[in-house]
Amino acid sequence: MEPQHAPATVGADYPHRGDNASSSSNNQNVDDPQILSPVSTNTAVHKDSALPPIPEPAHDNVATTPRAGGLKSRLQLSANRLLSLDLLRGLAILIMITCNAQMGDNAFWIVTHPEWIGFTIADTVFPSFLFITGCTLPLSVRADPNPTPGNKYYRNHALRILKRSLIIWGLGVILNLYGLVQLHAAADQFRWPGVLNRIGFCYLVVGWMHLLVLAKGRKDEKPLSLGYLFRSSNKAVDRVDSGKRVEEEVVEHGAWPWFVRVTLPFYLPVICLVVWLICTYSVQVEGCPYRAMIEDPKCSPQAYFDLKIFGKNHTYRHLEFDPEGSLSTLTSILNVWFGWYIGCTVRTLNAQVKQVTSDFKAHREATSASGTTVSEAQALEEDILEQETLVRIHLQHCNTWFWYGLLWTFIGWLFSLGLPLSKPSWTATFAVMSSGVSQTALAVLFYKFDAQPKAKRLETLHRDHQIYLSNNQLSHHHRPLPLDSEHSSAGRSNYSSALALYFKADHFLRHWFRRSVIVVLGSMGRNAILMYMCSELVQGTCSLIPGGPTDPVTGEKSPDLCTSAFLHTWGALDIGGWASLFYSLGFAALHVLLAIYLDHKKWYFKV
Repeated sequence: MEPQHAPATVGADYPHRGDNASSSSNNQNVDDPQILSPVSTNTAVHKDSALPPIPEPAHDNVATTPRAGGLKSRLQLSANRLLSLDLLRGLAILIMITCNAQMGDNAFWIVTHPEWIGFTIADTVFPSFLFITGCTLPLSVRADPNPTPGNKYYRNHALRILKRSLIIWGLGVILNLYGLVQLHAAADQFRWPGVLNRIGFCYLVVGWMHLLVLAKGRKDEKPLSLGYLFRSSNKAVDRVDSGKRVEEEVVEHGAWPWFVRVTLPFYLPVICLVVWLICTYSVQVEGCPYRAMIEDPKCSPQAYFDLKIFGKNHTYRHLEFDPEGSLSTLTSILNVWFGWYIGCTVRTLNAQVKQVTSDFKAHREATSASGTTVSEAQALEEDILEQETLVRIHLQHCNTWFWYGLLWTFIGWLFSLGLPLSKPSWTATFAVMSSGVSQTALAVLFYKFDAQPKAKRLETLHRDHQIYLSNNQLSHHHRPLPLDSEHSSAGRSNYSSALALYFKADHFLRHWFRRSVIVVLGSMGRNAILMYMCSELVQGTCSLIPGGPTDPVTGEKSPDLCTSAFLHTWGALDIGGWASLFYSLGFAALHVLLAIYLDHKKWYFKV
């Protein structure tokens, strides 16, 4: 672990510009998608009105280097990252630590893993990590800006992806080696599969597929024109767009047919799914009555291939199958692929926003060069139009992620009526349904923490628009309010005072709740691998340390340290499953404090 200024998980491809959304549209970064909430307006602006100048909004100048520790600097750390990805990663690691720390036999079923068939909140953690791994690939690896013969651009990226996957796989090996010590097992019982091992392998496969798509498949498309995206009779849009269409540009590579290049990204999930179905319905475990007995762990195809490849001595707790085994790895690639596809749509979103902002900027420069005088009302109208155009783009993408996530969740549940949901076997229905859950959760976090704060800019423009109307067009109907504060307060009812107090308290709670979520989940998400390894090592070490002396009469050993801590705290209370839940939340809170401290010190574990 080494101190770093900013973790390079996502990079600067999709920057988040902090809470202050009042930056000037004329000076905004063209690579920064302005994600806004819809604020409708049907009021026209009269361009001939002589209007007073509007004060320029304050710019959101985020420092390029991290400042000293503190709440504000931690919030600003997300300036070069997609905040919702960090929050989803942090939420997943927090749920994982809570679910893995359950104690006793009375734990709630929703926070525990089913033995074989079923789907709980604990089963969404691992698929979410795989989904996020796929999301970061298109954001961190771009197409070659100078595709020339003999260029080693993609070869170098392939080696970097291989190196990173080997590091992640090696961290999983370290955890498995510690498991040998924990179980007092011999070296010939080493377990090869694991959580980090699977993440590293899936990252390698989908990462190399991504490079193949960039090198031989479709290039990043130029964004469609404004008139094509939003057909309307708005003259301002037509003026910016000039009625032109930006055609799709695809670079030819050798003799690869067009159809192959277009469908290249879909070959990997189809191959994985077909191979999994063939292996599932074609093998029969010795001693079992028929094939494809997915409901029985001992007769499942997963057990057949794991025993053939690894052997019973090298599986999890010497079971007939391994939860991170061979056959289930094929379908887990689907989760990474779903995340990769969402990452590609984020790149398309960035390109469309860049096109919109550059078109409006070019129009402003052309107007300024021609010497045409633009009134404040016209400038404000154009700013509102630009922001509303960006709103439509981003809401279209956000809605697509959300509804398609629900669709994949429903499809996975529907097909589970014939092919059951099983995390240990990682059935195809489980892969599809868990990917839909992850995509829906990302869409909700994206809208709430990346999109909604940007609405302040548009709301400010509409508020200034109304000020123009009231001061210039409706001035002869305007009756000034009394300036005497005592007279104003005397006419205010107790009801309005209580209502104003309620809104102030509500705003305060919402503001600090949002900041607390960003600090807690963001800190956990930026050190997700370290927090996962820390929780596994702590629980493993606790199992090696006795919680008390051995009984001198019976010779019975005392429970381990963690179990003893549970029995002497929450376990001593007769509150059922709440005891296990409260204990696990306390255990997770210790990791949250550690993550916040590391984030405060700018220390991140990078691979």
